[in-house]
Amino acid sequence: MANCQKHYHCVPPADFKPMAAATLAITAVILGVISGAIGNPIGGAISGALWIAAVFDLCRFLEGGKLICLDLKVCVIGRLVELIPVGQDKSGFDKMDDDFTFNIVMSPHSSIESVSDVAATDPFQSRYIQQQPGPDGLGLGYEGESVTFSKGAEDGGSLDTEVLHNEVKGCRVHDVCIVLKIMAFPTAAVAVVCSIPVFGSLACLIALAIVALLTLIIGGIVWAATHNGDLNDVLDPNSGTLDPADPKTGLGGDVILIRGDWVYDAGHGGWNEIHPVRYVQKLDVSAEFNGDTPASAELVERFKKEVLDPWCFEVGKTDDPDVRDNQKKPENSWKIHPSIDGCREPGPIG
Repeated sequence: MANCQKHYHCVPPADFKPMAAATLAITAVILGVISGAIGNPIGGAISGALWIAAVFDLCRFLEGGKLICLDLKVCVIGRLVELIPVGQDKSGFDKMDDDFTFNIVMSPHSSIESVSDVAATDPFQSRYIQQQPGPDGLGLGYEGESVTFSKGAEDGGSLDTEVLHNEVKGCRVHDVCIVLKIMAFPTAAVAVVCSIPVFGSLACLIALAIVALLTLIIGGIVWAATHNGDLNDVLDPNSGTLDPADPKTGLGGDVILIRGDWVYDAGHGGWNEIHPVRYVQKLDVSAEFNGDTPASAELVERFKKEVLDPWCFEVGKTDDPDVRDNQKKPENSWKIHPSIDGCREPGPIG
């Protein structure tokens, strides 16, 4: 198990900044080439500074700058419809993302309910899959995240079901970014040196090749050694194996409780998700809450009272200030529970 989630964060809407790394990097390269051609060390220094800024901006964005905070430490309950192992839905540069992801349909809803259907009957959990004013106010779009299921055997059609996306963090982005940040400085230094007329173009190309090779070697080692996102990092050990819904019909799937930060991910087309997931627990609920049929407002209300409120309350106790204060008291700092080792309050002797 690893705590990769500690390396990542979201930003308030007012602090969101689009990624500028590509523009900075292209400008740095162009300026570096020109400075080297005309022998201008000042231009080389500016080029190097822009390169460093590009690397740091890329890592800023990937490590949380692309996530806009909607609400922290939320508790949601839904039916597991899809498990996505690390790398299964990634290609190219996106392979750097080693998060384990999964999707849920908000309980007690069925897989044939649309976003508007859920919103009409559920004032409690429907907000998690709906567009929110924060990102919307920044002009960021919302396409949502959906999974396709069959409508039913009777018509052979299909339906895109709106789901809540969840990500269990891996450490790769953080670990590789450490390498990129460190190696950005020698790269910038080469840009400065190569802009000094004394050094020939061949020497500069060799120096750049050496720095690039070192970056690839060290980055590759870190890439291979990093901890991938793993559901077991956040799954309650008593939950056992989690089973998703039938991939054709959307029926079935374990009902699970999830705690984590609710964010808008601007790194894609735009959708809400729990990122990072901090805790997952499988629940044993009444069959009427399994989402076999569309949920009525009355069923949603009963689910809230019987499942959502009590479970989220109990799990949320770990963040209660009074609970945390009590845990710090000397009498609660035992390593072996008093009922086992037989210790008791000291009393008079004899």
